[in-house]
Amino acid sequence: MLSSLDGSPQAKNAMPVTRRVAVADVIQMTRWADRDYFVGAEPADRVGLFSPDGRQFVIVLSKGKLERDVNEYSILLFSTDQVFRSPKSQLLLTLASSSNRAAITNVKWLRDSETIVFLGEKTGEIPEIYSLDVKTQRLKQLTHQHAPIVAYDITDDGEKIIYEVAARKTVDLFKSRRSGVVITTQGMTTLLTCDPHTDGENEVQDLELFLQVGTHAPSRTRFSGFLSQSGLLSLSPTGRYALFTAYAQQIPSSWADYRDVLLHPYVVENRKVGTPSNVQQYMLLDTNSEAVVPLVDGPMSWFNNSFAWNRNGTAIVVSGIYLPLSVSDATERDAREKNAFVVEVKLPSKEIVKITEKEMRVALWSLLTGHVLLEWRTASHVHEFEAFGGNNSTWRQVPLLAEDTLPRKPLEITLEEDSSTPPRFFVKDPKSRRKIMLFDPNPQFARLRFGAVEVVNWKATDGHDVMGGLYLPPDFRRGKRYPLVIQTHGFRKDRFWIDGPYSSAFAAQPLAAEGIVVLQVGSPSDPIEELKYFDTPAEAPRQEAVFEGAVDYLDSRGLIDRTYVGIIGFSRTVFHVEYALTHSKYRFRAVSLADGFDGGYINYLLWQSPDYVSVNGGPPEGSTLASWLQNSPGFNLERVGAAVRMEYYGRGNFLGGWQWFSGLSLLEKPVEFIWLPFGAHLLVKPSERMTSLQGNVDWFAFWLKGEEDTRPLKKDQYDRWKELRILLNRSCEKSHGVICN
Repeated sequence: MLSSLDGSPQAKNAMPVTRRVAVADVIQMTRWADRDYFVGAEPADRVGLFSPDGRQFVIVLSKGKLERDVNEYSILLFSTDQVFRSPKSQLLLTLASSSNRAAITNVKWLRDSETIVFLGEKTGEIPEIYSLDVKTQRLKQLTHQHAPIVAYDITDDGEKIIYEVAARKTVDLFKSRRSGVVITTQGMTTLLTCDPHTDGENEVQDLELFLQVGTHAPSRTRFSGFLSQSGLLSLSPTGRYALFTAYAQQIPSSWADYRDVLLHPYVVENRKVGTPSNVQQYMLLDTNSEAVVPLVDGPMSWFNNSFAWNRNGTAIVVSGIYLPLSVSDATERDAREKNAFVVEVKLPSKEIVKITEKEMRVALWSLLTGHVLLEWRTASHVHEFEAFGGNNSTWRQVPLLAEDTLPRKPLEITLEEDSSTPPRFFVKDPKSRRKIMLFDPNPQFARLRFGAVEVVNWKATDGHDVMGGLYLPPDFRRGKRYPLVIQTHGFRKDRFWIDGPYSSAFAAQPLAAEGIVVLQVGSPSDPIEELKYFDTPAEAPRQEAVFEGAVDYLDSRGLIDRTYVGIIGFSRTVFHVEYALTHSKYRFRAVSLADGFDGGYINYLLWQSPDYVSVNGGPPEGSTLASWLQNSPGFNLERVGAAVRMEYYGRGNFLGGWQWFSGLSLLEKPVEFIWLPFGAHLLVKPSERMTSLQGNVDWFAFWLKGEEDTRPLKKDQYDRWKELRILLNRSCEKSHGVICN
């Protein structure tokens, strides 16, 4: 149940309910502006960023502004000793971004407890690093770059800054017009986006690393490899070293012996010389000499990547790393081939001391006890910790002490929510255990009618167990059968996902407000078991069984009309949905496919990723060509009996949907293609989110309920869809109803 501002259930004193949830409410929701949280990570202890002296803390919020088509970011300052007397905040700064980037991100306090530093972007400008005096609110620009800065770190005295710059790839327009372009290692996206007449926001970019010391001009750091915008970047406490992650350019042949089933295809893939791999390494920069070397001669795992410096920066603990195979002991080599480790690396010697081969990530290196805390998450997202203590040469597991887990902040600031309760900020005194709500970022939600959310469990048609979230219409009546939309790609009962697990395509509560039951597909009961199927020919059939089992389950409960079922695929799950459309005996009436991997032949040629080979049982040639013809959805379009809406984002990414769009068009099947040329994979701009989310709400209401928005501005949309309905009817008649019934 939704709660009122004072934390009590909605009752007679609550604000009056006036209307149902609309897409605009989703886009204009005020959210905690943390990138990791945005993509599903735990809030952990990052919610309130305390000054070093503990006297104050800041929280950063973001909100979409549809009327200006910007995302507005705000920094709120709270006084630690005042929050229980008067939990009021001071608005320090507001910036608005009109791009796909955050206006304020990566906020850090300097040692003086009076200055915060952040990566900021003003409307119409590129991101730079700024400092802000919290007393005077004086804003100072610390960098002056020619291209967007995408990540940074700074020492706590502000003397050293390391940052990554997204430099545009450009072409010599005059030369290319006269002599053409020699295509060597360029990918299709690179060729299509090298346009000197664009602003570069969505062009393929090279990331460059810079070091800035004091008032000296920044210097570019050169190394072999390719930076990742989402990778790690950290200066040691003294600023002597920096740790970052990079994609390897040259992969040693010995790495093929590592037995990580997800990593291995990318280690052995046949890449063109000069193109980035999909294999990352921890890299170490000596800021004195500016020399860069791998921290360890081994790749990173795809999971549990984390790190912690010791107090003086003379050692670092990293997790999710494979150790070198150049060892003579057979037992030790076998362990290194199979397992990623947590290790201490001493500096500058780079001596490696193993801590554990358990699949855990580094949580912290305690300054109080010297213990390293490692964590892992249970299937219910509960954190479990283990402590390890070390001397100069060995580490061993030790009892977890109270001092290890003592709050490192004077107050605990938490973000609390669940599938039916919008997120609110709370503050708790760890000594007195007193707890109050700090503030509700979305008090307007008390005036909205949300559909009830139920956690459900069902069996896929192949027998495995699945969990998900069922969104019911606000005026749900038992005994009535409703149309169904299945939203793929995740559900968590501890998150208020008003839209879905990601910002593109999904619109759970607005769809429910239209009288449609929405099922968000969550996790299998055994996530580890699920990894056995990923990136194999069994991946898509297993997900097809999940969708089929969901329809059977909801039908058996009398909740849905199984002849009116829609489904949304996004990113990886586009492949799963397309497979179900072309292989399942269950019928879907309408589908939305958003910016995803399709396991298809055209995209195999365009992107040359080993994923296309893995899911189809081999390359599309010779003995495994028949497997492609049988399994790849793009070769089975004649079986599609649904109206298909496609969305692709980015300058060159529309090609990702071309096989389906062109193929369905040639077969005279109903298909609509929406291209957002400046959209990010996770849509950011309010206008683009409106196009995607509202477009899907309208799409499913039209196909599953026969409803139209009568406003004149949408007349062209419905004229197109009525023509598509004629095509669908013809297609069904030609197949004698086989593909539609």
